Amino acid sequence: MAKGYLIAQVTITNSDAYANYAKVAGDLLKQYGARVVVKPETALIKEGNPKARTVIFEFVSFDKAKEFWDAPEYAEAKALRAGAADGDFILIEGTD
Repeated sequence: MAKGYLIAQVTITNSDAYANYAKVAGDLLKQYGARVVVKPETALIKEGNPKARTVIFEFVSFDKAKEFWDAPEYAEAKALRAGAADGDFILIEGTD
């Protein structure tokens, strides 16, 4: 079964509010078995205009990634992010 990935690109606009979101979302990500597979602080922008921070989370399956994203608990967490960050989020299936 192919793994699933959540790619998040975020520019934080309110650090205090975002910290609250990050705590809640981080706890949920752990519950869904996600793990960070890159070191966001090492990103070197070579072309284009991505957001300030890129994080890639790996899930055991694409279905598990979708389950996390669609969870009512994550909907509540996303509400905490409103006004705290500008972000782009992609769910994508791995090849293996």
